[in-house]
Order: sequence, then structure tokens, then C-alpha cells
Amino acid sequence: MSSPYINIHTHCTLAPTAQIFSLPNVIISKNYLFPHPCSLGIHPWYIERNATAQLDALHQYGKKKQVLAIGECGLDKLCDTTWTLQEIVFRKQIAYANSIQKPLIIHCVRAYQECLQILREEKVRVPVIFHGFEKKTELAAQILRYGYFLSLGNALLSGKKDELIRQIPLERILLETDDKSVNIIDIYAYFCRVRKIEIQLLKEQLYQNFMHIFNYPIGK
Repeated sequence: MSSPYINIHTHCTLAPTAQIFSLPNVIISKNYLFPHPCSLGIHPWYIERNATAQLDALHQYGKKKQVLAIGECGLDKLCDTTWTLQEIVFRKQIAYANSIQKPLIIHCVRAYQECLQILREEKVRVPVIFHGFEKKTELAAQILRYGYFLSLGNALLSGKKDELIRQIPLERILLETDDKSVNIIDIYAYFCRVRKIEIQLLKEQLYQNFMHIFNYPIGK
């Protein structure tokens, strides 16, 4: 059986199928935990003033088998949550991911250098995925130098990220739909047209990337 299309980050709640393996994101204080594979984290938009209960929930549910990653978590300079609180909760989620050895999915808005610095300071020891990446190739190169991964999404379809598609190493990417209604198959197809590669090659490479990061077998 060929590798499925992998949607590494979505806010739709559909369970994986034979054709498409989706990893929905559960936001603590906003969503209930799904019974099928998902990621779980405290999103910077939804951090409560006293985040103790949210952190307790993360510790309670984060070890469950269906939780494959911690996040999305990170920093966002455009949201209303105070910067100090964002930073505290982000650091705690990195430490927790380290302790249970699950990858991190990063939400980052106008705070890439701060995110990278905190990841270094907290000595992150698990795979790190910057989701929804749509910035310049120079920033992509900087993130990749740290050994992290980039997940690309709907922004590719604008045609403004073709140079990023051509340059990014295939072994360091994932693809996603996030909260958009676009089909993950369309994102794969566009990537392949620009990169001039067969879609089966991309599917197989992203399957290998997924296995490397999550060590979670998807039925083949």
C-alpha cells in the first residue's frame, strides 16, 4: 500500500483514513481530547491568567497514547495574552515535552528569534516543528540549521513561496492545512508541481519524516 497523505496540523476533528492521516490539534481549555491520534497543547491565544489548571491538564493527558505531540504552543506578539505569561507557559511546555519525549509543534507570530532563544535556553531534546511557516527562505535556513522542521500549509497556494519550495530540503518538511478549508492533497500537488517531483516521492519522503519525528506507525 502506498504512503498516505499526511496532514501534520489541522483543527478539523476527522479521524485518519487510509488515504489521509490527519493530526488534529487539541487546544487545552477550548477542545476535548480526541480518541484518535492528535497533538495537545496550551495555545498562546488561550492561556488563562492563572494557567495552573491548564498545565495540570497537560500533565494529566499529555502522556496518553493518542497524544503524539505537545503543542501547538509558543509565542505570538499579536495576541492579547501578556508576554511574560506566554513565555512562562511556553517554557513549561518545552520542559514537559522533554520529560515525556514527545515532539513539539510551535506556534510563532513575529517572535521567531525569541522562540529560537527559548528553545536553546530550555535545552529542547525532542523534535521541533514550526507549523504554518510562511516566511522568507533566510529564516527557514536559520531554523533548519538548528535541526528543526518546518510545516508548510495553505500559504504555498498563493504562489509567493515557490522559491522556498524549490530550496527546502525534503527531509526537513511536513505539510498541513491548519484551520483552512483547503484539501491537503491540493497542497501536496502544488508543492510537487513547483518542485518538479512525482507526488509518490513526496508522499514517501513525508511518511519517512513523520516516522522519524513521531516514531508512530501509520498502516501501510
